[in-house]
Amino acid sequence: MDMFYSILSLFVGCGVFLYGIAMFGTSVRKSTSGSARAMFDKIGENRVKTFGLGCFITAIIQSSTATAVMVVGLVSAGLLTVFQGTAIILGAHLGTTSTLFLVMLAAFRVRDFFMVLVFIGALMKLVSKDGKMQNLADFFVGFGILFVGLMLMGDVFRHNLELRGVFTDLFIRITNPALLILIGIVFTIIIQSSTATTAILLTLIIEGLLPFGSAMFIALGAHGGTSSTALLASIAANRDGKRVALTNCIFSLGGVIVFTSFLWPFKHIVLPWYADPETGLVRALWWQLPFFQVSYNLILGLIKIWIITPVIKLSYLILKDVPDDEKAFGPTHLNEQIIEENIDMALDMAKKEIIVGAELVQDMFGKTDKAFKAKDIKLINEISETDAKVDILYKAVIPYLAKVSTHELGEEESKRSINYLYIKNELESIGDVIEESIMPLAKVMAEKNLSFSEQGSAELTELHGKVMDNVNRVVTALKDENALLAKQVTDVYSEVDERRYQLSHIDRLQKGLKVSLETSSIHLDLVNYYARINGYLVFIAKRILWLTREQV
Repeated sequence: MDMFYSILSLFVGCGVFLYGIAMFGTSVRKSTSGSARAMFDKIGENRVKTFGLGCFITAIIQSSTATAVMVVGLVSAGLLTVFQGTAIILGAHLGTTSTLFLVMLAAFRVRDFFMVLVFIGALMKLVSKDGKMQNLADFFVGFGILFVGLMLMGDVFRHNLELRGVFTDLFIRITNPALLILIGIVFTIIIQSSTATTAILLTLIIEGLLPFGSAMFIALGAHGGTSSTALLASIAANRDGKRVALTNCIFSLGGVIVFTSFLWPFKHIVLPWYADPETGLVRALWWQLPFFQVSYNLILGLIKIWIITPVIKLSYLILKDVPDDEKAFGPTHLNEQIIEENIDMALDMAKKEIIVGAELVQDMFGKTDKAFKAKDIKLINEISETDAKVDILYKAVIPYLAKVSTHELGEEESKRSINYLYIKNELESIGDVIEESIMPLAKVMAEKNLSFSEQGSAELTELHGKVMDNVNRVVTALKDENALLAKQVTDVYSEVDERRYQLSHIDRLQKGLKVSLETSSIHLDLVNYYARINGYLVFIAKRILWLTREQV
């Protein structure tokens, strides 16, 4: 029974540690999401800088898994290239070693101080409702819980002699590097965290239950096993997202194989550098694994960044592009996994998809005047088919934004989410007016071979041009979040003077022009529909102003 409770305590300790890491990382991501987005926006194709960025971000959020999942989503959404995504993940492998240096503090009495942070953080959450204070409280709680988990695991190994005997006997029997690597891979795939695997290894080393010579091979296996998370995340990603995950897997497993093939025959030379208490560079037990991990990831990382291009080419050979005529239309930027990792970037993805929809509406309305003049049924059907694409994006973006809103949002994130929701809804309304109201009129004109009067046609073209100018202004303002351009729409171009066009048409009717009589209802309806679309555009411009009100 003691063994059962000890094993249960071990799993509980591991779970508490993982929860602490997740809470700690989430609090940091909330505080730095805007900064991370700005850094992603600035990086180019410089492999060293991009590698360094991946290392830096992961050292902050304390999870290479979270970075890899986020990067797969960003590449899939078109916010990063395959090259950039690969270089960032390579840097993330080095950045995640910083966690081991935190774990290493558990070997000192200073850990008791960090555990007190749980109480401080909990007290802050009870006393303050301010968003920043709540986030700081989560930081303290997560950081403290991390050490609580380590303490639980350490106590199990320290006090249960039977369990100590099991582990001691296990690692006396298992010395084959390939088997040790396999243990690391399997264990990491099961718990989905190489950080937790190496934390347990470090705990075992400190307690004297695992020789460093075995630990380093299990750690190599953990490095290879962590690529499984990115592969799982890429299932819902597009081709480029899958390529980044595949490239990461090739690098991770390939690095383990190459490093092991060198380490295995020369371990009698390498091991003393870390594990010899007399002559080794790293003499204290708790320093050995962290420095090995840093050495391994730094050496291989600096080699890998120079062979990114050929490995990416290999991924393109394995995962070929789908021909354009076989692709089904759908959202290409949305990735729900990013919602869990970085709300700010998730909203960027939603914006990109909204812009795609806005450009489709822009294209639809741009062809509307020509559809009436050319009386081209093929063009009319093409415009209607474009609205079907607008509908597909609408049905994807709205639930996506709804899912974003279920998370705890800051003031800025909440503002972006609700305004994107309104903007997408208005774009959908414009598409519906064009497809359901205007195109049926164009079809009647084509089927009955009707024409507007020369003056009426010129006036409709003029009105269409006014609204089209606003469409262009709104789409540009949305892309650039340009407050001044949006303000022009609301203050200068909000009225298209549809009353003047209606009175001018009525004047022709009173003069008895036959061509005007035949198309009278179509003409007046078209004026009304153009004016309605302009109203939707003004509403969108107001929402853009809400997004960018600090610029006004």
